[in-house]
Amino acid sequence: MPTTTRASVTMMMNLIQFPYSHFCEKARWALDYKGQSYARENLLPGLHLLRTKRLAPRGTVPILQHDQQVIQGSDAIIDYLDAHWPQHPLTPQDPDLARQADEWEQYAAREIGVPLRRWFYSQALGDRRRALMFLQVDATPLQRAVLQTAYPLLRLLMKKGMNINPATGEASRLRLEAALDRLDASLAGRAFLVGDQFSRADLTVCALLAPLVAIGKSEAELADALTPVLLAWRQTQSVRPCFDWVRGIYRDYRRK
Repeated sequence: MPTTTRASVTMMMNLIQFPYSHFCEKARWALDYKGQSYARENLLPGLHLLRTKRLAPRGTVPILQHDQQVIQGSDAIIDYLDAHWPQHPLTPQDPDLARQADEWEQYAAREIGVPLRRWFYSQALGDRRRALMFLQVDATPLQRAVLQTAYPLLRLLMKKGMNINPATGEASRLRLEAALDRLDASLAGRAFLVGDQFSRADLTVCALLAPLVAIGKSEAELADALTPVLLAWRQTQSVRPCFDWVRGIYRDYRRK
């Protein structure tokens, strides 16, 4: 686990991210929950590799910079925050509960985060307007111009990089629905996934489901943002108990 000095903990942190990424939302939530101030450095997909490859072994975001430390990945960022700011812990103190939280965290990344991303893009990338609406969240004017110009190439690179095709998109939808079935069953009669208090398990699952639950979005906004196929599918899923649970966790624990 990365280490730091007493002097460095007072320095501003920098979160390198995609604003629209649900994995980056997980990192933002953890930082906000811990009450930490940080800058946000928003990158463009594809071009982000020019930045991330100089900092960390993998090309992925989020990446947190703090003093001389570089922490890559939302799991590692939570580990780092819990180690240096133990107030409001996200990792349960009990070893068995900590193990359960880790299992949920890994399961959610594998069976919710990745399949939701692939299913979404398998439908969205063919709709230039809607795809750019999503990718241009919080983009600067220059970034918007680059995305508009480079979209045909970006679309091909994203499909290749995430192994997106009709078959993998459909398989991802089925995996995601199976994960939602398990989540609904696990939450029956419970307020939290692990133990009796909010933990990184709840934060992870809710952050990764945030694009699907779409808290605060009106039906009109969803109809404008989602392709007809995605919109119709979301409507079939929105009656699940886990949707209300995600909304409640966001209301009670998403500190801004």
